Amino acid sequence: MKITGLQEVQRALKKEMDKLRTPHYALVGIHESAGATKDGQMTVATLGAIQHFGNDRIPARRWLDTGAESGAQEYLDTIREGIEDGLDSRRIMTRVGLEAEGAIKDYITDLDTPPNRPSTIRRKGSSNPLIDTGNMRDSVTSTVVRKKPKEGL
Repeated sequence: MKITGLQEVQRALKKEMDKLRTPHYALVGIHESAGATKDGQMTVATLGAIQHFGNDRIPARRWLDTGAESGAQEYLDTIREGIEDGLDSRRIMTRVGLEAEGAIKDYITDLDTPPNRPSTIRRKGSSNPLIDTGNMRDSVTSTVVRKKPKEGL
């Protein structure tokens, strides 16, 4: 069996796949620009890391990666729609970053396990483990960069 035009089809397919590659990355989380907590004891990013990984007093509540993963289908839809609309990769990744912000913030809002201690609930007046003032959740933002990040979750 001989296939006519196989190399041309392969080249055309590679060209289309190359269009999907992007030099842009959406970074989503609590960035340095979020500054310090209201009491000035630490940065909001440090607070987010403590809440995410836990410490000797606070159980881990994996809000960033799990929250981001919860929006995976929406990111794919956003990418598909952006390609269909002829958007460049930077604009598509900006939209994906905004989708991820929303998914993470929703996850933080809805999280209820592991629960707060009764003493924490009394102090805060709320049982939501990740929301006291809302500052940490509100500090989740996205930015688009051209260079692949060297660190982060």
